[in-house]
Order: sequence, then structure tokens, then C-alpha cells
Amino acid sequence: MRKLSALAVLITATVALFLASGVREPASGGTTDTVTISMLANTIDQPGYEVLIKNFERVYPNITVQVAYALSSDLTQLETTELAAGNAPDLLTVASSTCGGSQTSVCLLARSGHLVPLVNEPWAKRTIPLVTSLAKVGRNLYAFAPGLGLEGISTNDDLFRRLGLAVPQTFSQLLSVCRKAKSAGTVAMILAGGSQTTVAYLLTAMSVATVYGKDAAWISKRKAGTVTFAGTAGWRAALQELIEMNDAGCFEPGVVGTTTASAQAQFAQGRGLMIPGLTSQRGQIEADNPKFTISSYPFPGGTRANQTRAFINLDPSLGVNAHSSPQKQAAARAFIDFVARPKQNALYAKVNGGLTQYEFLKGQLPAFMSHYAPVFKQHEYVVNPQSLWWNPAVSLALSQDGIGLITGQLSVGDVLNAMDDAWKQGPA
Repeated sequence: MRKLSALAVLITATVALFLASGVREPASGGTTDTVTISMLANTIDQPGYEVLIKNFERVYPNITVQVAYALSSDLTQLETTELAAGNAPDLLTVASSTCGGSQTSVCLLARSGHLVPLVNEPWAKRTIPLVTSLAKVGRNLYAFAPGLGLEGISTNDDLFRRLGLAVPQTFSQLLSVCRKAKSAGTVAMILAGGSQTTVAYLLTAMSVATVYGKDAAWISKRKAGTVTFAGTAGWRAALQELIEMNDAGCFEPGVVGTTTASAQAQFAQGRGLMIPGLTSQRGQIEADNPKFTISSYPFPGGTRANQTRAFINLDPSLGVNAHSSPQKQAAARAFIDFVARPKQNALYAKVNGGLTQYEFLKGQLPAFMSHYAPVFKQHEYVVNPQSLWWNPAVSLALSQDGIGLITGQLSVGDVLNAMDDAWKQGPA
């Protein structure tokens, strides 16, 4: 079982650095001239960045940040297209992952000469080993991850109480809640079935209990060619669970056409018991002004409540476009340094609903995430498996084909075979 033992061993030393290291006051982006920098960010991080950009511009009145937001799948396509065309923003959103984890991974973009090495940054020594390993290429650090989220479910606690139901902790309990909620005229789980990323993350969350929580070496075995997606019973079980959830009436009518924004709005309006996703989507849900208490729980997968069934996901990271002018690069680095300042970083995480790297190390969970406390205490989590896959085409295959399990257009074997075919393209 994956325990992230290397991370645990280094906790004491890293926490000491967090407490001992000061953060310098940046010198106005390295210029006294007025400068405007562009930024492309993930929609999930919009609540946090809206606050921090205002704070930054008050501290740096000579720097203006013009930001555009996009959903994960759209952002990846947009950013790669703009980089190829030479008109990408000054502040890039990058994925702290292996080269195969994303088309916008630090690894691929740095290797292609698109990112500026971040040297002597005031926050570099406070970056936890997990993040450093995915944000470095060679000896150079290229990105800052402002936070981490955990995949699971957000719950409408008031509605659970009114219906006399308990939050499920196993997959069989989940199916039972789905059937009871449907009988009561309520949707159990509002799913953004129109979002390929959301469906892929849900399927990956299911695979934690059936695959990665049981075999920490599974990815290494896949790279060695000793296992396949299609030939792994746990992967077949994970994808079959999505079909079972649909058959049990877990989802809202017209689920395949539900967008991310619509799913979050429906949940905020009290029209469902649960919504799957990262804890860091809480900021977007709160923006819709829900009138009930929301909690976060690990995804109810597997057969036992205490088995590994959660994955941690690094927030989209910030990098500097190597093709921007020196003046804009200096201003962009000043912004990253500002976001990394402990108080600003904590504010960003609080608004979004995630954890800073320091909070993750210390296990400092906000009240709504208290149900993850046993997970942290026992280190019962894995790193997002998608961030460790061999090439971006594997995640793309799961994203594009996963919804076909609900529509009935694709079988479990179809989806897993497509992932194996993508894997055969080799490492990125």
C-alpha cells in the first residue's frame, strides 16, 4: 500500500524550514515601469486568484495582471496551441506531474524551452519533496504549486439529515444511498457528465480502492509490461462501478449533458446529496451561495471504510513563459513569489477549499475536511495516478471514452483497451 514514506520521513525537516525561513519582500517586479502581464488559469482556482490578484496589485501598483480562466481540458488545448503560435500568456498554468501526466506538464514544457528556471526563489526551500520531484527538470525548479486538493465527495449535510441517511463509506453503501435517494425523489450524486475531466477523475478515484491502494507498484508493473489496464481485475471493477452507479439511479436526468458549472450550481441549490470532485472545487460551489452545510469525504469506494480510497492532487502550478520579455518575466516571477508568501498562500487555499503544502505536511485540515483526518494520520492516500502515467494520451483516452460507459456506447473492455493502446505509444 502506498504510504508516501519518503515524504513522511522528511516532514520534520521540511516543517522546520517552513517555520525558520523568511520570505523576502520583492522589489516591485524588478522594474519601476508600469507593466501588464497576462495569465491563463484553471477555472477551479478562480476564487483564490481573484482575491490574490487584487492583493498583489495593491502591493505592486506598477504591475497589472490580466487573467483569463478556462476549464481543465480547454486550458490544456488553449495553452499548447498558444505556445505553438508564440502568443501564450506570461504566467502559464502547468501540471506538476511526470512527463506523461499532462500535455502541459512541467517536464514537457521545460524540455521544450517554454519555461523559465526559477532560481533563488524565496519559497524554493519550503517546497515539499513531493512537489519538488514533479516541478523540477534536472536540477532546475520551474513551477510553484500553490496547493493540494483531495479527490472525494462534497456532501449536503442538511439533506442527508432530512432524509435520515448516512454518508456512504463503501461502494455497497453508496449504491444503497442512491436507491433510497431516488425513491425519495432526490438525486444522490450530481455529476458533470459533460466534462471529460470530471468523469475521468471519478473513474480514477474508483481505481484507488480497487487497484492502487492494493498494489503500490502497479504503475511500475505497467511500465515494465507485466500488467495491462484491460488485464487488471481492479481496473475492470472500477469502470464497472460507474455502470452500476448509473443503473442504481445515482445520477441526475440528462447527466451526460451536465456541464461543470451546471453541476456545481445544482448542488449549491440543494438538488442533490453529493457531488464528486476535488476538495478545491469548494470555492466555486460557495460562490453559488449554498444555504446548507457542506462537508468533504473520501470517495466511498472499496469494501472497507478504512482502506486506501483517496488520492491527492497538486493544484495547477504557476510557471513563467520563457518567450515573454525580460520585464514581463520579472513581473511574473514577482507574482509567483507573492502567491507563495505564507499568508497569501494560506488565503488562496482557504478560499478555494484546498491545502497549502505546509498545511498538508502538518495535517492541518479545515473543519469541512475533518473526515480526512484518519487518511492523513495513517498516510492512507496515493498520488493522483494520472499524474504518473506514461504519456498524456492515456489520460486522454480515459477522458474521451469514460462517458461512453454511461451512454452504453462503449464497454469496460473498449475503454481499457483504448488506454492500453495509448500506453503503447511509449513514454513522453
